[in-house]
Amino acid sequence: MPKVASVVGTRRGDVVRSKRGDIAERLVVDRLRAVVGPEVLVLDGVQWLLRDRGAVRNGEADVVIGDPERGLLVVEVKSGEIRRDGSGTWWAGPNRLERSPFDQARDNKYALLKKLRELPDWPADLKPIAGHAVAFPDVDLDTMRGRLGLLGLDADTQLIADQSMFVDSDEGRAELRAFVDGAFASWGQAASERAPGQAAIDLLRAVGIEPFEIRSMLRYEAVEGERDVLRLTTGQFQMLNFLRGQRRASVIGGAGTGKTLLAAEKARRLAREGFRTLLVCFNAPLARMLADELESTARDTGLLDVKTFHQLCEDLGHEADVLAERPTPIPQDWWDRTLPRALDDAVERLGPRYHAVVVDEGQDFDAEWLASLNELLVGGGEDVLYVFHDPAQAIFRDDVVGQLGLTEYPLETNCRNAAPIHAVVARFAEGGLASEAMRTGGRAPELIEAADGPATVAALRSVLHRLRATDGEAVNPWDIAVLTGARLEESAVWRVPGHRYGNEVLGNAAVDDAGRHLGRAAHLAPQLPDDVILCETIRRFKGLEKPVIVLVELRADDPRLDRLLYIGASRARQHLVVIAPPAVLDRLR
Repeated sequence: MPKVASVVGTRRGDVVRSKRGDIAERLVVDRLRAVVGPEVLVLDGVQWLLRDRGAVRNGEADVVIGDPERGLLVVEVKSGEIRRDGSGTWWAGPNRLERSPFDQARDNKYALLKKLRELPDWPADLKPIAGHAVAFPDVDLDTMRGRLGLLGLDADTQLIADQSMFVDSDEGRAELRAFVDGAFASWGQAASERAPGQAAIDLLRAVGIEPFEIRSMLRYEAVEGERDVLRLTTGQFQMLNFLRGQRRASVIGGAGTGKTLLAAEKARRLAREGFRTLLVCFNAPLARMLADELESTARDTGLLDVKTFHQLCEDLGHEADVLAERPTPIPQDWWDRTLPRALDDAVERLGPRYHAVVVDEGQDFDAEWLASLNELLVGGGEDVLYVFHDPAQAIFRDDVVGQLGLTEYPLETNCRNAAPIHAVVARFAEGGLASEAMRTGGRAPELIEAADGPATVAALRSVLHRLRATDGEAVNPWDIAVLTGARLEESAVWRVPGHRYGNEVLGNAAVDDAGRHLGRAAHLAPQLPDDVILCETIRRFKGLEKPVIVLVELRADDPRLDRLLYIGASRARQHLVVIAPPAVLDRLR
């Protein structure tokens, strides 16, 4: 019979044996936070992505304690009965552990320190005091008596927090406080190590905590019922938290579920953590908005690029000297074949350059384009790739994200549209996406019958006057968008002389007066004047939103009508107006 070193947990005080590891972690964290000072940070379930010899690896620590004066302490938590058999194998209850909890805590400590050193803002000369320990909240060390040596040479009792310390009593709290003090003291301070200070603890906080609210992506002036801060739903928070430890994932969600918000925030955090990151989308207006929102991160880190796919192709094609100058006029083949081929040639000549690629509106990407983006990753299939998409918005081509073989995670709450608008949008959502609306209240969509051509123009003039009039709705011009189902070159709404509708003027900085696209890179398109109302196609406004949307020039015989209605209607946060022939409006009634 081999020797068995067994540490058997017994119930003591009000501590209840943990059935699951997350319950044990919660108990440990709650008790620790109750005994440390307000200046001490206690994080639980800290996850990160770490570049290791060119590859990206997952890292996680159960509990991290950060003290500005005493250093960092990484604590590994194991629930249930803990034992080590004669062969050196560790067990937690019925579960065989791959390695000693002490080894795991030590390795997690070193990985976390390496992650912190990757942060652009981490002081290059800072090597903080750091140690590790373990917590066995279901274990009573008194049951071991003289057999603690059987746990191994690294099982220092000063580094083990047992059941007695997690009792909700003055005695338990005193024991736990003494454990924390002893653990910090036992690691001492090497000549090259020093106290991290408050700034370093704040950086640790940034790695370990995902906020429950982040700044709104779109810097709209607030209209009634709006806030400057967009609170994450529970599902969005869980998704952002979950992605901390996932290298590759597909996030699927209906319109308004916050895909763009999460894609941008994930790209921001990857860059802040030291990853060379590409955030890429299809539409230039969306890329412009994303670039504006993330400009400070790109500037401060030098690690974030925000581009449309075709802008990426063109930029790298010219850098590698494999692409001719843009022709005039630009044929469709330039976008469909020439630029994607230039990207492949550029990668072959320049090599990969990113450690993370985040794709927004992934349903707009061809399968070969997605494969090319993967080739931009230094570690290939081992590097970070997130694709956010909605199959119901696939107008340009079929959604092929599923062909990547990524594990798919859903977003199911519509955070954008007022409830009456969501009710319309949900009719056209595929696969039951966005089945729940977070926002209540709001007006019913306004449906106005008008034939194509002059009747639509007249109806739009009346609607814009009412929306803008000080004795009417008094909506700001920048809070309104007129979206057409037609191409701007063919749009009667756009062809109105001077694009003028009474006192109101429509505009679009990405096109010329005839509605032809100028082919400008997203960051080169000028902003519209504040007194001009945006006029854009429904297709190019994907991923964006406004408080008030007016849809025009929708045809009942268009095979894409349902998708255009889904995309167009879902752009409206508070009020939706649809000007269309009766056959189209019947689809909305």
